[in-house]
Amino acid sequence: MKNHYFLLAILFIQSFGMFSQVGINNPNPIATLDVIGDVLLKDKLYLENPGGDLNVTSSKLLVVKDNETKLVKYDIGTSSYGPLNYIKFLFRDVSEYGLRDGYNTKISAEKYTLAVHGYYLLIHDDQTTNVSFRSTADNSDMYMEGHQFYAYVENGEWWIKGFVQNSRSHRFGPMNTDIYMDVTIYRNDFITKKWNDPIDVDMEKATTKTVATPEGF
Repeated sequence: MKNHYFLLAILFIQSFGMFSQVGINNPNPIATLDVIGDVLLKDKLYLENPGGDLNVTSSKLLVVKDNETKLVKYDIGTSSYGPLNYIKFLFRDVSEYGLRDGYNTKISAEKYTLAVHGYYLLIHDDQTTNVSFRSTADNSDMYMEGHQFYAYVENGEWWIKGFVQNSRSHRFGPMNTDIYMDVTIYRNDFITKKWNDPIDVDMEKATTKTVATPEGF
């Protein structure tokens, strides 16, 4: 009988230890539940709302759109978007005046934020990089060329423009170009947070000025 009591005591102590720290496939657990491998979840998983605390102690983050306790599987292979989407646009045989009227990407400005991060041009006829720009004015000293490659919103959709201000693309004369644009598309409220009101800074004719930090930073 003593042996039976001794065995039950050992089992009770071991069970109490496993209750405080549980390891699956891990002999040295470091948390309440430390799992190495796959987990099959049949019931509910509740997420902790971190609020405004950005003091994250781990490099592993779970990004959620709202404060609901439901966890939704995200599969980038089947999803129509990723948190960051990279696209290279190629506009072939563009007029020497450039892409002045704009190109409608049909991408929703409500759901996405679009930014042009880079561009380059080739002469369309021979695919060389020997592209120069000449002023469209009779007196070329009247204007300084300014490269305008950017995204903007019109009627709720993202548009792209790409041209050189008051100039035409040249090689031996005015020549058409192929314009390559590197564009990144961010899913709103997934990895970005939008501020609808612009930050209005009155420079008062000064070249430098100290302004307040944007809200939330």
